Amino acid sequence: MTRGIKKGYKRIIFCKRCNFETGSASKKQMKREEELKIIERILNGETALYNQLVNLHAPRILSVVRGVVSGREDAEEVAQDVFVKAYFSLKSFRGECSFSTWLFRIAFNMSVSKARQRRTEHVPMEKSAAVPDTSAESREESMDKENRFRILYKAIDELEPSDRFLILSFYNHEKSIKEICDICGMTESNVKVRLHRIKKRLGVMLGDKMEVCYG
Repeated sequence: MTRGIKKGYKRIIFCKRCNFETGSASKKQMKREEELKIIERILNGETALYNQLVNLHAPRILSVVRGVVSGREDAEEVAQDVFVKAYFSLKSFRGECSFSTWLFRIAFNMSVSKARQRRTEHVPMEKSAAVPDTSAESREESMDKENRFRILYKAIDELEPSDRFLILSFYNHEKSIKEICDICGMTESNVKVRLHRIKKRLGVMLGDKMEVCYG
């Protein structure tokens, strides 16, 4: 399949009727059996049904990609590419894991690759993404919850792309250890060790704010 055709299909599936930013599908999680039936119908020629899957999963995919890829436009481009790649790879989906986990696996590979590419190109991080001084003199005694999370995400921006994906998938998107293993191709013990090390590093960076954010 040529790149031109893929770009053309991207324009189709991300038209106005597919609200990529917020999703227009029901907030209820679609049952796995329903998704499998929809996928089967798509593969049998009812391609317009793919919009239902896009609308259902786009907000979460965009959210986790944004956590890895710096820059709103780049993140949205990668998130769109995730669904385009998923569409053209749909025949390879065997239902051995949930469709959501399968999408996250694609999102993991594409977002980490993009983030590393940008880092190689020496694209500077925005100054606002730097972790602020957390010394006793500069810290305010009382910080509201919003500020704590703002500082947390700035610290997460300093992590390696794959580490950002892991921590956001586990805590923000409530993926289980097993699902993360399926997504990242890692063993359960490795995922647990990585998460522990990430939390430890964030703890060093954030001090007593860490307990409030990811206690």
